[in-house]
Amino acid sequence: MALVFLSSGQRDGERELAAQIKRAIETEFRMDCYNADSRQGFDDVMSIVDHLSRADYYLFIDFKREITADNSIPISVFTHQEFALARAWGITEIIAFQETGLKSYGILHYVLAHPISFTRENLLERVRKEVGKRWDKDYSRNLVVDRLEASSPDQLIQFTDHTGTSLERTWFLYVKNRRGDRPAFNTIAILYSVRNEANGKEFRPDSAYLKWAGQMGFQKTIFPNDEAHFDAFSVRVGQHGVFTHSAADVARKPIINAPGKYILTYQIFSESFPSITAQVKLEYTGPYVLLQQLQHSETGAELVR
Repeated sequence: MALVFLSSGQRDGERELAAQIKRAIETEFRMDCYNADSRQGFDDVMSIVDHLSRADYYLFIDFKREITADNSIPISVFTHQEFALARAWGITEIIAFQETGLKSYGILHYVLAHPISFTRENLLERVRKEVGKRWDKDYSRNLVVDRLEASSPDQLIQFTDHTGTSLERTWFLYVKNRRGDRPAFNTIAILYSVRNEANGKEFRPDSAYLKWAGQMGFQKTIFPNDEAHFDAFSVRVGQHGVFTHSAADVARKPIINAPGKYILTYQIFSESFPSITAQVKLEYTGPYVLLQQLQHSETGAELVR
């Protein structure tokens, strides 16, 4: 799910509206929402910075405050600092609201000419309208699993590792780094679980790191606005079962033995990026067979999430 960073004041009246907005985003639009409602110490501030750096969407609520002896400007300084960081970190999906009668201060004056005006009575409905119109719960500006592709059935791959050599067709999952400012260091992928659709039974494979295509290692750096693909699974010639290319240091055993329909769930982890999950629907029909001509297995797969 997309992560929304809600940047809002936390004084009386502001805090209650922020809580309502957070609840609406999570329950009505099915997105994660981080509302920084605690700033008690260093750890709280660092948590705010971490969530903001990973956010997909940024929602800015600029409340008008009364000028007093203790408060010389009518805004929340924290929210304006967060707005500056969001811009600096390249967050482009921003919706900004400004309470009626409030002037634009600081960086807001220069980079956002027309924030959406609101009153406290209509703020929640205005947020609902704008979020529903502009944002998608499946969007991410970080790492995404973009597609599933298979090697050509007419050009099978000869794969060799410490367990031996086999002739196979391999399916690859492509992972795209949508960030323009940050490489995804030490990216790893695992096959987290396999579920048999016929009986509903789910089991965990060895969860060893899966191989990235084109390299020997099991960790990969995905550069900004670039992509890489790892070996999701393979079907071999003359051998029953579905196999993975992983860091397992034992004899390679199939993860699936019997023909049928399965759901394979993968998890991808990387430094400084949120983890992501992808599911592949696999219909395994049996091994490839080599006679005088190649007889293709009808095994097929599609990316479902």
